[in-house]
Amino acid sequence: MLSPENRTLYTSALTPPPGMRFKEAIATTFSLDPAFLLQAPVHLALMATDAQQGDDLFSRFEAIRRYADNITVYVQQGRIQVPAKGKPSPLFGMLEKMIIEVSAPNGGVFHPKIWAIRFADEYEDEVMYRLVILSRNLTTDASWDLSLQLEGWLTGRRHKINNPLAHLIQLLPELCTGNCDETRRDQALRFASELQRVDWQYPPGFDEIAFYLPGIKRFSWKPPQASRVAVISPFCSDKALQYIVDGYKHIDALISRPETLLALKSETRALFSRTLHLDDAAENPDVPEAPGTDAITATGLHAKVLLFETGWDSEIVLGSANATNAALLCGKNCEILVSLKGKKSKIGSIGDMLSAEGMGKYLVDFDESQQAEPDTQRAEAERIAENARSLLAQACLNVTCRPGQNEQAWALILSGAIPPLPGIVSGWIWPVTVPAESGCALPLNALDKELVLGEFSAASLTGLIAFELHTAHPEVTVRFVLNLPLIAVPDEREAMILQTIINRQEDFMRYLMMLLNADSPFAFSTEINADPVNGFYGLSLGEEVPLLEELTRMYSRNPERLADVAALVKNLRHSPDKPIPEDFLDLWAVFESATGVHREQ
Repeated sequence: MLSPENRTLYTSALTPPPGMRFKEAIATTFSLDPAFLLQAPVHLALMATDAQQGDDLFSRFEAIRRYADNITVYVQQGRIQVPAKGKPSPLFGMLEKMIIEVSAPNGGVFHPKIWAIRFADEYEDEVMYRLVILSRNLTTDASWDLSLQLEGWLTGRRHKINNPLAHLIQLLPELCTGNCDETRRDQALRFASELQRVDWQYPPGFDEIAFYLPGIKRFSWKPPQASRVAVISPFCSDKALQYIVDGYKHIDALISRPETLLALKSETRALFSRTLHLDDAAENPDVPEAPGTDAITATGLHAKVLLFETGWDSEIVLGSANATNAALLCGKNCEILVSLKGKKSKIGSIGDMLSAEGMGKYLVDFDESQQAEPDTQRAEAERIAENARSLLAQACLNVTCRPGQNEQAWALILSGAIPPLPGIVSGWIWPVTVPAESGCALPLNALDKELVLGEFSAASLTGLIAFELHTAHPEVTVRFVLNLPLIAVPDEREAMILQTIINRQEDFMRYLMMLLNADSPFAFSTEINADPVNGFYGLSLGEEVPLLEELTRMYSRNPERLADVAALVKNLRHSPDKPIPEDFLDLWAVFESATGVHREQ
């Protein structure tokens, strides 16, 4: 169980095992915070070094540049969050190609939450996969969640138990709501093929594992034969709960959220010996914000797990599916479940979970007498807001870049049919790379009309467009981001992003050393010392490393990597901040001549 204080799950999952290197990753999530996603490439670059070091804009830029082609995140359409706090960053624009919006094929929602991570040794003689199955989204929510991490090695034969998992990964490109480029499509198909041949190591105490995809007939899940059952689910439906517990002799507990328990029929609650929820202290913990992340957006119970007992055996079923009709009965949602079986003596029992040594210390009994009158006006406003989100997400919109009124500016033009949004009284729209105040009003009921979002620097151009929609209810507003196709992106966008974050000579030298030491775990966690007397720069690692020697080493061992240095010089040579030291330009001219790289005038 992941408590709200546990905020390091994803970065630890990305850390390579000894002797292995990160190669690629595919993640799926219902909702996504772009600011949170920035942490994954940075952690990969830092490897096992202190995550606080090197966590600055130019370290993030280089990390995204290295790994954006290797990480793909599939997210429910319309569920990219607006970063809630902190300065807008031009780096958000570099996440565009990593993020693919998808939708469930049967009118439900895309809801699986997994990481499939591929590691390999230097020559790919050995390939290892790490699979993380979660109830937690790629956000900064401080919720009580559940996680399972499996590791396994690629073998020469297929393993039948992996068929549902491989099917889900293979299905991802078909669920895309926009274009899915061939690189991402090939990645998904390659992962699906290899995952069929992975031999998983079971967690301690478990001796059987199985994957399920509720809603897909040949991989569907149904309650097993057992004598006892308990349910943990933040969202529940009467029919789904009745389906799960039907026929069991002992129906021990239902653990959910208070508002969910209130909405259930009394006869459904009566099926369970106990109905419980988190106490107030656990429901709304005082969790400090992690550095570099946005504000907490949700709290409370978010874990989904079903527990079954038969004789000496226990079975745990966990994953993304709530105990709802859409998740388990109608086949509308896209979900994943995993079942783990073992002996109660090794993995515990339902009684152990409910004891004071388990979750019991955080739980209180549900008080049925505290019925609250439903706020029908708020519920209707929330329905209106979600309907508007869906209408805009499904609209055929794109963003085009055009030269602005001065040579340093570019206009962002929203094109396509903006649909009528019933019940929405006002709206606002802006690219996530700039403050919301830099955007403009979203015209309501404006069909087939171009909308100029504003004029921005090339560094701020992005297809990640934020929307804010207001209902007549003063407390109901919806904010979200769509990853819209970006047309006619100027070639200098990346150069301009680099110029916005590297505007000092110290920054240039640190970034240069990252390039020269790309294979070193210290590349992202060192400080640069300049020695103007001796005319060279060094690393703070106990001894100084002459820059000439570093460039010569790269020239002799990996001359192709000098292309990265050449690109850096080209992108910054004409920056008005002049971040490149003149003595470096003189030194670099020698390598330009030796490598045949044309010096830009």
